Amino acid sequence: MGVLQSNDPLIIERGLNGSQAHELYRDLRRDGKVFAGLQKRKLAVVSRPWTVEPVSDDAAGNADAAVVSDILKGFAFDQLCNDLMDALLVGWQPAEIIWTLAPVAGARERVVPRRVVKRAHRRFVYLQEAGQPAALRLLTREHMQQGIALPERKFIVHRVNAEDDNPYGTGLGLQLYWPVYFKRKGVLAWTKFLDRFGLPIPWGKYPTSATPREKGTLFDALRAVSNDGMIMTPEGTMIELLESKLSGSGTPHQAHVEFMDDWIMEVILGQSPRGGSGGALAAAANERQDVRLELSQADSDLLSETLNATLVKWICELNGLAPCTVYRKVEAEEDTKATSESDLNVTQMGFQMTEEAVRAKYGEGWEKSANPPSAGANPANSFHTNLTIPASGSSNFAEAPHAHASTDQVALDDALDKMLADDALQQQMEQVLAPVFEQLQKENDPQAMLGWLAERFPDLPEDALQERLSQVLFAAAVWGRLHGKA
Repeated sequence: MGVLQSNDPLIIERGLNGSQAHELYRDLRRDGKVFAGLQKRKLAVVSRPWTVEPVSDDAAGNADAAVVSDILKGFAFDQLCNDLMDALLVGWQPAEIIWTLAPVAGARERVVPRRVVKRAHRRFVYLQEAGQPAALRLLTREHMQQGIALPERKFIVHRVNAEDDNPYGTGLGLQLYWPVYFKRKGVLAWTKFLDRFGLPIPWGKYPTSATPREKGTLFDALRAVSNDGMIMTPEGTMIELLESKLSGSGTPHQAHVEFMDDWIMEVILGQSPRGGSGGALAAAANERQDVRLELSQADSDLLSETLNATLVKWICELNGLAPCTVYRKVEAEEDTKATSESDLNVTQMGFQMTEEAVRAKYGEGWEKSANPPSAGANPANSFHTNLTIPASGSSNFAEAPHAHASTDQVALDDALDKMLADDALQQQMEQVLAPVFEQLQKENDPQAMLGWLAERFPDLPEDALQERLSQVLFAAAVWGRLHGKA
């Protein structure tokens, strides 16, 4: 069959072969949006930790997996992953393994990669014989068409979107070429527009009877004012520019460039970077995050398949190790604030987390406090827990009993009892809090009580109303203790 050609339609239109696709698509990375989008795709994978696991989960397999992990840590493995993911743009990416022998204490030397080098696409072609799979070959001065055969276990090739089993794959360059092309044309037109209308253009007028010498003098004067452009016309000449009257902010050039930028980012990240406003904007942001996680996990899985079928497999075969696999797990970062709020809600239901569970969820460095916070510290919770509302028709309030009150709490209670023992103060408090007690008997919800206070004090802001509710609850608790003893 001979040398295989790429089935990329854009490469075919340009009359290029598969190895020359890199020259066409590499130029796209000069665009800032393309480069930024590809960096996000690649670094989202490379930044995740990787793990080596044995195919057979036994003691020998786990020991060999630890050896393979140490070998991968011995060279720039993350850099290799970053280089191989250049296949996202071109469709395929070759890399050469430089093997070496590493001494091991108490054992024979191990065959390990000293480094893995990314190689240029133009140096390789794929050759396929009848009934045989396509083979990568290296072009030399003597063999510029079909190249020479390569040693086994020497080259890694990562490819994406290999249509019809074409070894060159199909990268995102096919979809990115035209938006980048149109964007560059738009930026060029925008630049010309700014150059023409951004600065004043000198306009010289000469009389119809002016001699060539006088015209030359005027021209020299105009050139001294501006080297970028000038206008010379006879007096009475009219120059007009016909342009469309557009309304709204921005310019057509800006809208054109922004549209192409959105097109580029949607191709690379799978979602348009622009959304609506308010709730639609938040929903779009969440959707973009989900799509990016899915893309990152897919990129990681495809890269792991390539590495497990080549580099990791060869390391195990050359060193007599049990088969192992390497992979990266891409997960969204856990929202510790939401998790802690959920744990607090479960704790208030009567459950208690073990110290092991706390360390597993929030990391090391945690231990149980000797003085845990009081359960009634929240004013909203104290609405039900700190007050015992008597039966209908009674205005007596008493504090709920504290079975485990601390010494400081008991001293504070005694001080309050002595301070509030005066009968005159009690009568004043009864008059002030009487309407509050009446409303408390009707309402058993802090939010409803807050609404009642809003009606009573319409000029107070919401923060002040919440503070007033806390003060009312505290005063009711103190007065209830006093009234219960009276």
